[in-house]
Amino acid sequence: MKIKKTKIALFGGSFDPVHFGHIDIVKNLERLFDKVIVVPSYISPFKAGELADDGAARYNLCKKVFASDKTEISRYEISKKGVSYSVDTAAYFKKKYADAELYWALGSEELIRLGGWHDMDKLKTLVTFFVVPRPGFAPSEQLLKTLKRNKIKIKFAKFTGLDISSTLIKIDRAFGADNKYVPSIVDDYAKKHGLFDVYGKYVKALYAYGLDDRRIRHTYRTAVRGAELAKLYGGSVRDAVTACILHDIAKASDPADHADKVDVSGFPRPTAHAPVGAYIAKRDFDVSDGIARAIRLHSTADENMTLLDEIVYLADKTELGRSYKSLDKMLYLCKLDKNIAMLAALSEIGELDSSDKCELSERALAYYKKLCGDAAIPELPPREIPSDGQSALPAVSVNSKAVRVSPERKSKEMRAVPNERSKQVREVREQSKQLRTVSVEQTGFDREPRMRAQESWRERFVSTGDEIKDVAVAAADALGLHKAHDIDIIDVNGKTIVADYFVIASVTSTTAVRALTDYVEDRLKKQFDIDPAKRDVDKEWVALDYGGVIVHIFTDKTREFYNIERLWSDGTNVERYGD
Repeated sequence: MKIKKTKIALFGGSFDPVHFGHIDIVKNLERLFDKVIVVPSYISPFKAGELADDGAARYNLCKKVFASDKTEISRYEISKKGVSYSVDTAAYFKKKYADAELYWALGSEELIRLGGWHDMDKLKTLVTFFVVPRPGFAPSEQLLKTLKRNKIKIKFAKFTGLDISSTLIKIDRAFGADNKYVPSIVDDYAKKHGLFDVYGKYVKALYAYGLDDRRIRHTYRTAVRGAELAKLYGGSVRDAVTACILHDIAKASDPADHADKVDVSGFPRPTAHAPVGAYIAKRDFDVSDGIARAIRLHSTADENMTLLDEIVYLADKTELGRSYKSLDKMLYLCKLDKNIAMLAALSEIGELDSSDKCELSERALAYYKKLCGDAAIPELPPREIPSDGQSALPAVSVNSKAVRVSPERKSKEMRAVPNERSKQVREVREQSKQLRTVSVEQTGFDREPRMRAQESWRERFVSTGDEIKDVAVAAADALGLHKAHDIDIIDVNGKTIVADYFVIASVTSTTAVRALTDYVEDRLKKQFDIDPAKRDVDKEWVALDYGGVIVHIFTDKTREFYNIERLWSDGTNVERYGD
C-alpha cells in the first residue's frame, strides 16, 4: 500500500509588516497543505543593505497573526541572522521532514527573479514552487518556458492573492494615509514602537522644501507607481520608492540658489529642479549614486539609462493622476515592453518646438530607437464589449457618486489624496478576498452561479416590493434580541457585487456564535422564506450568505482582529443598529 506523503508549504518573507494579503495566503495554504511553515527572514537577499525592522518584533507579530493548529512560525532565519537564502531554509526543513513533499509559496511578482535565486540548481531539487497569482503580475509565456527549460518545478495556485503589499503600506504610513491593510494588533504595535516607517523622513522633507498639496499628491502617486514598476521589472523596490518620493523635492526651489553647487546646463528651465533635487537628496540623505542619478534624469532621460532610471522616469510619466490622452496606451506599453514604453514616452519630444527641445531627451530618443530596432510602437488594443451586455468596469463610490473606472487607470479622484485610498475599490475578485467569507477559494463560492442566484434573489424581493435592506435589518434585529452587541449594518452597494449589505455583530463566546447563527437563519426563513446560499463556519466566526446580504457573527477578539469595518467603511455607510 502506497503511503501518502505529507505536503508542507514553506512561506517565507520579510513580513515587514505582516498584512491581510499574507493572512489570506496562509488561510488558503492551510486548506491545501497538511502543514504550513511561515519563515520570517532576518534580511532578504533582495533587501541586503537595508536596515530591517526588528526581527524579534516581526516574528512575534507573525505568531500573533498566523499561529494555528496547521501553521507553525519558524525562528530559523531570524535566529541565523545575516542574509537569508531560500536554499539554506529549504535544506533545513528537508532534513527535518525527510519524507515530506516541500513546496515554496511565493507571489507571481517574484517569478521574474526566480531564476536568479541563490544556488537555484540545488534549491530546485528540494522544493516545488507554489505560485500565488497577483493582480498585474501575470508571467509571460517566455518566462515560463525559460523556467521549465531550467527544470524549475512550478505549480500555480487556484486562488489569487490580494492587491496589497508591504511597500504600499509603508508608503501610506509615510504620507499619513489611513491604513486599512494590516490587522489592528500590527498597526497598534507599529505605531507604539515606531516600526515600518522607512520613508517618513523623505516625506517630511517635501513639506520642509515648500511643496504644495498638489505636488505632494503627485509624489504619492508616483511612489506607488514606482513600486509597481519595480516589481514588474525586477528592480529594487526600496530604491525606486525612495527616488520617486524625492524626485520633485526641489520643485519649489529656485535653481539659482544652488548655482554654486549644481550645474543645470543642458536642462531646460522646467526640468532644472531635477539636478538640484539629486544634489539635495545626496546632501541631506546620503542616497546612493544610483538614486541620485534617477532623480537627476527623471524629467529628461538620457542614453544608457539604468533600470532604476527607467523606472522613475516611467513612474513620473504614468502615475495615475496624469490626464494626457495617451495615458492608457502608456500604461499598456509599460506592461508590454519597458524599452518600447520608453521609446513611446520620448517620441513626444518630436512634436515640440525647437526652442523647447532638450538635448538629453533627444539623445535618449536616439538611444531607444536604436535599442528597439525595427520594433514599432503598437496601438492600444480595442476593448471588447462583454457578451452578457454588462459593463466590464467595476462600479466604485467616490464622494458618494457612482462612477466607472478602467481597471488600467483609476480616476484622478481615487489617487488624488493618500487618505482617499480608503475609497478605492479594487477589481472584485481581489477586493472580495480581503474578507475570507466572500473569497471564492476559501468558501467554495463559485462566482457565476452565485451571481445568478443573487440576481434571482434581487428580482424576487424587488418584485414583491420588499427592500434588500429589510433582510439586513431583520438579521440585525434577531441578533439584538439574542444579546449580540456592536451590531453594524454596512452599505456596500456600489463597492462590490458580492452583496449590498454586510451585517456584523459580536458575541462573547464561541458557543454564542453557533447559537446566534441558528437564530438568524430561523428568523429569515420565517420572515422571508429564504435560506443562506452558503455558510462559512468557524468556531470564532460564521458568515451567512444571503446573496444581497452577508451576515457576519464574530467573537469579540476575532472581530477586533479582522476589523472588517475598517476595510469597507468610508465614514458614511455604517449604521449602528439600535442607535
